[in-house]
Amino acid sequence: MPQVVWIVLLLSVGCGPQTDLGKAPGIIDSSSTEPSTTAESRPPDDDSPSDSDSPPESEPSPPPPPAVVLFVGDGMGLRHIAGGGLYAYGAEGSLILESLPYVGRLRTASYSGVTDSAASATAMASGVKTFNGRLGLDRYGFSVESVRELAAGRGLATGVVTTDKLYGATPSAFTVHNEDRGDDALIAADLVAAGLEISLGGGATALTSLVEGDTFQVVTTAGGLAALVTDDRPIFGLFADGELPYVADGYGEAPSLAEMALAAVTRLEQDPDGFFLMVEGARIDHASHSRRSDAVHLETAALDEAVGAVLAHLEGHENLTVLVTADHECGGIMVEDGTSAGTIPTTDWRWNQHTNLDVGVFGLGEAAAVLDGQRLDNAWVHSVLRSAVTGDPVIEPEEVWLPDGYTEDLGPPASSQLWATSFGERFNQLDALRVTADTYGLWIGVDGVFERDQNAVLVFLDVDHGVGAPPTTLLDEDGGLDTLITRLVPNLQVPGFGIDFVVGSLGAYECAEDDAPYSDGCLRGVHAPLGVEDDFAWFGLALNFDDGNIAENLWGVNQPATDAGAVGATIGGMEFVIPWTRIFPDGIPADTRIGAFALLSNEDGDHLSNQLLPPAETSADVGAGIASVNNVVLLDLNADGTPALPAYLSP
Repeated sequence: MPQVVWIVLLLSVGCGPQTDLGKAPGIIDSSSTEPSTTAESRPPDDDSPSDSDSPPESEPSPPPPPAVVLFVGDGMGLRHIAGGGLYAYGAEGSLILESLPYVGRLRTASYSGVTDSAASATAMASGVKTFNGRLGLDRYGFSVESVRELAAGRGLATGVVTTDKLYGATPSAFTVHNEDRGDDALIAADLVAAGLEISLGGGATALTSLVEGDTFQVVTTAGGLAALVTDDRPIFGLFADGELPYVADGYGEAPSLAEMALAAVTRLEQDPDGFFLMVEGARIDHASHSRRSDAVHLETAALDEAVGAVLAHLEGHENLTVLVTADHECGGIMVEDGTSAGTIPTTDWRWNQHTNLDVGVFGLGEAAAVLDGQRLDNAWVHSVLRSAVTGDPVIEPEEVWLPDGYTEDLGPPASSQLWATSFGERFNQLDALRVTADTYGLWIGVDGVFERDQNAVLVFLDVDHGVGAPPTTLLDEDGGLDTLITRLVPNLQVPGFGIDFVVGSLGAYECAEDDAPYSDGCLRGVHAPLGVEDDFAWFGLALNFDDGNIAENLWGVNQPATDAGAVGATIGGMEFVIPWTRIFPDGIPADTRIGAFALLSNEDGDHLSNQLLPPAETSADVGAGIASVNNVVLLDLNADGTPALPAYLSP
């Protein structure tokens, strides 16, 4: 197997999209003002033949019908891929999917912060970002067209294949529109009504009664699928009541993912107008949630087997586009090499939930070239798929603010660090503070690097600066973050600054807006009416850390963050958004001014670093003392919540 792919994957994850991205092959670039130099715009030479002397032009041949296949490894991060290669072939970089010619990385965050499958799949299907739990709806609840629906509207045959229930989140984002991914009965009914040519997976419990009769062809076993003689009726393969079995537990009478994918392609390619197919290896995510090391690598290898089967079957197709990616990473998996093929590699897990780690994207086809060597948002998957379906150039998706830790889009820093960290270079440093807003809420970015499972970052907020007074006491020890806040009341030297909210993250904990408020992180209200000084109010929060800005302990060895820069120069880090409806339930008051500052401490709050933003007046480690805050960042608001001017330092 070619090994060059991994060289691309080892690019620094801290960089944003490259500056020449708009000039990548196939992307629309409307900035060019060069005069046309086509034959039509040039005057003919004196000796050039006249039109009457030219042979008649033949009609151009229509392009071959598109064959577009998207593979989604649910929960499959880059380390999952490494583990799959170690298991399947005994070496990293050896999977078939890694041999595809175009390789990049994708950021996956949703408006909720760390994404779920519904929001991420909606972004890939439609190019529109949304909140967790929503299927085919934007952040405001309006339906958005999926690329599968686009393909069907253009006469292409369409299908979905999954090892999950067919009404699971990932396939459903391509087929239905629903505000609740858990609304199984309605999603199942909408799937049946969607008119796909073929749907293969699980979910017989909800679907069987909906596909009875002569309207559909229904198969329930691998043997039935292999023997199926297709006609014009839609096909439903219902191979399990819920999810299909893990590979590690045996397929039973169910087909493998490769068998389902190949059956779907064989059916769909009969359409003379072309086809679109989405194939999901769903149980990678399930095994990661369960920390099943004996199952996760087999599931990744099974997805790769399906990729290989489809590529072999469609070899030579003149208009083929294949993408392989993931909706998110799950589990923070770590694998150790040195194993042989067929042996489960040594595996460890940091969590049992989704993470904000980048995922890989591997592509084949002209439209996929724009992904090569880039780090992009996963909405680009839709841009590539849309181009492949329509034949139009790839259109850059709309850039939106997301709580994803990629802070550069929030604008320039209002304050930058002056001092090297006293808590470990490339492990714990606060380099810059960005404060801005839009009509949705208050956005704050803390550029820097943060050590997993160590230390804490706090951002203190005054949402009515000039009205409140500095608190003399905060007293609430109901949870780790509350205790920390109680112990770290600073010596505020800024007139008019009163602490209303504190955002905290202990050990680089990532919060999701729809999570229950976490005792060791998220948002606290410490001033009436939203919380009081001795009984903080707890709120969920969309808070995220950028991949590359986290220092981790891997196999007992402390690894520094890969994207740490010089003092004050790191880009990316911790980012969060607080909706205005939470800060101002009755609306934004006139002449509102927001104040903010940040600090870094240990988890117990009894030792402060020298990392404050705005920076302290000296580089001395604060230690067990009280932080003296002499400046804060201020932001003046318009009535709609937008900034009246860029954030600035207090005088």
